Amino acid sequence: MNEQPRVTEENKALLSRLFEEAFQQGNLTTVDDNFSTGFVDHSTPEQAAGPQGVKSYFIAIRAGFPDIRVAIDDLIAEDDKVVVRSTWSGTHLGVYEELAPTGKQVTRTLIQVFRIADGKIVEEWNEGGGLLDAVLKDSL
Repeated sequence: MNEQPRVTEENKALLSRLFEEAFQQGNLTTVDDNFSTGFVDHSTPEQAAGPQGVKSYFIAIRAGFPDIRVAIDDLIAEDDKVVVRSTWSGTHLGVYEELAPTGKQVTRTLIQVFRIADGKIVEEWNEGGGLLDAVLKDSL
């Protein structure tokens, strides 16, 4: 019996749970549970590898945008990859990437591709503007 459909659904559930628990609820223990120790974000080379780099990113996002909401618009999985198209929205109420709070409400869209092995996220690639880009848009 082919286990691929079950694994694909499990991978989609892993990403859905991660977005809900880490972004919406601020529960960072889910990062340790779902990212491999060797995780690499290929689109953010300055980010430390592994779960600690991911947690640092989530902490920075939630500090700069305490009301951040991330809506999953599409969730597509095949083999060991899951693609997430999402819309992020929040208000810049805290320091983010050394930029003082502006009070500006921002929205950005993002497409992320995650590779999962043995039930853990091991790699990510993404395309889309960053939250800082959204804050700076029309501010120059």
